[in-house]
Amino acid sequence: MAQDSSREVYSDATLDTPSSPFNVLSFLMESVLNQQLNTALPVRVDSCTKPGTGDAAGYVSATPLICQRGADGRALTPVSIPKLPFFRLQCGKAAVVIDPQPGDVGLAVFAQKDCSTLQAGKTEPEVAGSFRRFDMSDGFYIGGFLGVPPETFVHLDPEEQTVTVTGPQTVTLNADKKITLNAPLVEVTGRIVQTGERAEDGGSSFTGGFTNTGGRITSNGIVLEEHTHTGVEAGDDSTGEPQ
Repeated sequence: MAQDSSREVYSDATLDTPSSPFNVLSFLMESVLNQQLNTALPVRVDSCTKPGTGDAAGYVSATPLICQRGADGRALTPVSIPKLPFFRLQCGKAAVVIDPQPGDVGLAVFAQKDCSTLQAGKTEPEVAGSFRRFDMSDGFYIGGFLGVPPETFVHLDPEEQTVTVTGPQTVTLNADKKITLNAPLVEVTGRIVQTGERAEDGGSSFTGGFTNTGGRITSNGIVLEEHTHTGVEAGDDSTGEPQ
């Protein structure tokens, strides 16, 4: 059978040579992909720009932790990637706000298309700003990798079925209407300081004494500091009940 002269046939030995068309094409394709195709990189947060806890998530600038090699094999100094929108756990208007801090380690992922036309709060599809693909300008930051032991955290233990909220300084609960604690027993260790009115339904019991300063104590309409007793006589007689 006559062989098609327009097609070249390469043996295994020919493919193994560095200058073979197959190896040359592979080298060119690999070079283009290495320079143009960015997928994900471990990064260190350099700075964080955040509008505030009551606004949308902000941006980070982050430096890749893996250096690229130059043609001579030496490591190239990485350049910080600016304005990476950072991930926030959020559904609708409910969110867990934990903004990245300088020094955090995370992952920078890069989108398949130009994302420059995306804006916070807009959910309708947008036309890509250019034809660039997998570019570092279209990155996003996902944090929480290789971190140091936390000091402020929420710990959910599935074995013990417990939820522990730990804050070295202050834990604050804010609500516009009320905060409800549903439990057969609520234990408080430490001193309680109350500002505002206190109303109880169901009774109270105290152990260890009770001290009141700067206010009045009223029981069943009788003010402790102002009530008087009738039927009192001098001598060893006892007083009657408060009136």
